[in-house]
Amino acid sequence: MPALRRIAALAALIVAPMALAAGVASQAQSMIEQGQAAAALQLLDKHLAGNPQDAEARFARGLALVRLERSKDAIRVFSDLTRDYPQLPEPYNNLAVLYAAQGDYEKARDALQAALATHPSYATAHENLGDIYAALAGAAYSRALQLDESNQMLRHKLALLNQIDASETVAREAVPVSAPPAVAAAPAAAPTPAPAAAVAEAPADTDALGADTRAALLRSVEAWAAAWSKQDLSAYFAAYAEDFVPEGGLSRAAWEAQRRERISAPGRIQVNVTDPAFSSTGDASASVSFRQEYVSDTFSDVVTKVLDMKKTAGGWKIAREYSR
Repeated sequence: MPALRRIAALAALIVAPMALAAGVASQAQSMIEQGQAAAALQLLDKHLAGNPQDAEARFARGLALVRLERSKDAIRVFSDLTRDYPQLPEPYNNLAVLYAAQGDYEKARDALQAALATHPSYATAHENLGDIYAALAGAAYSRALQLDESNQMLRHKLALLNQIDASETVAREAVPVSAPPAVAAAPAAAPTPAPAAAVAEAPADTDALGADTRAALLRSVEAWAAAWSKQDLSAYFAAYAEDFVPEGGLSRAAWEAQRRERISAPGRIQVNVTDPAFSSTGDASASVSFRQEYVSDTFSDVVTKVLDMKKTAGGWKIAREYSR
């Protein structure tokens, strides 16, 4: 089908050479081009541990993950960059490439439209958006032809798309990512996914919690999501326990500064919590996992969020937060 060949063409964009400022990111890029993506990733992880605000290194890390076929992790890296630096179109573009490779053309389209909203003259995004529209058209024509095999006009349209595919020559390069302007509290790197042992699937011990406890946990989670949606920073931070430890080695102060910037920046935010699952982890602790749908005026995504909760005098509070 034309759509599949188009996605192969798009995928070439994300791993093409990119120009980066001198430094670790540039060194890592050279290593990636030489087929040393794993070594480049180690170099970048070590650098980002002490320099989490380095946007170019984070961007290069996403490229290394793509070369290593770790698309889910790469999506997380580029998604985090779009939240930290929504003015940069390149992370949106690379998200579109990854989504398209998964066959999720709608998400790819949305990401490219976000790129163009920040940079209307971004020719690469315009070209890729055209390819996505063609892929969507090809899929729609194919479905229509299955329902009406005698429709010659549909066959003609599909033939035209095939003709475009056959004549296409892929010669694209990823565009360099510029360092974002300095900010009072620089955003940090995307949180490291929790170790497998910590998130291994196990039967939820819901009986140990009781219906009242599960209801109280859900109210706390929904209040947290509502505060995030309302961009009510006081209520949002109040949802976290005093001894909450952010992922990625951030201090509590640095994490709060980062969250203030991310939550305040969009014009609107909507966070929805669905499919909650509960498990008891101790006498006064529990874990809640759920589907988190995040939508703002510049970005949207869906992740499985896990909140480790602890019971305090002020109710259930978040002791740990991560996505999987």
